[in-house]
Amino acid sequence: MKEILSIIVLIVLFTFSSCNGKKTGSTESIKSEENKTDNNDDVIQQPDENKNTKWEERKAKGDTLAMPYKDLQAYLPNISGYTKDGGASGSQVNMPGMGSWSETEQKYVSGDKRISVKLMDYNGAFQTFQGLTMAYGMAFSSEDDTRKQEKVELGIKNVAAYGTVYKTEKRAEVTVVAADRFLITIETNGDNDEAFLKTVARSINLDTLAGM
Repeated sequence: MKEILSIIVLIVLFTFSSCNGKKTGSTESIKSEENKTDNNDDVIQQPDENKNTKWEERKAKGDTLAMPYKDLQAYLPNISGYTKDGGASGSQVNMPGMGSWSETEQKYVSGDKRISVKLMDYNGAFQTFQGLTMAYGMAFSSEDDTRKQEKVELGIKNVAAYGTVYKTEKRAEVTVVAADRFLITIETNGDNDEAFLKTVARSINLDTLAGM
């Protein structure tokens, strides 16, 4: 998962650098590009109008802070066949220059099987994490003899997910981004069934989170 995310981030950075590179050209080139932009304004501007819609909606309502981690814990799921392994942990983080976010984690157990569910609300640090939805929503896939990594379809609006299933271990991971605001990480140890991974993801109230 971390290797794939690194590749995606590099692609995004390369694209951003390439765009910036065009800006450092000659004045004539800049004017030429500006003319093209003016002539195709409707085509080029349309994606920007729809960009980060959920964030713009929240900002218009003054909803620009992450919820307290104690409130975030209310969205931790109950997983069928598993019991909670102790209480949920959580924290509120304030990082100068990056913003603030809240996070919580709950662990679950069923015999030798383990599940970890982590929820993060980065609404107070949106500018820092705004590329997550695009990164995890990319239809990038990779497979070898040890693991399979691909986009996970959960069928919920404003939700993007990416999963890793290990072939040689009973282990799997899925990362979910909801509403350009919530980052959810699910790790299973003792079960690597793809259908079960989706079931665990859907046990979280994603419809509510995606609507915020």
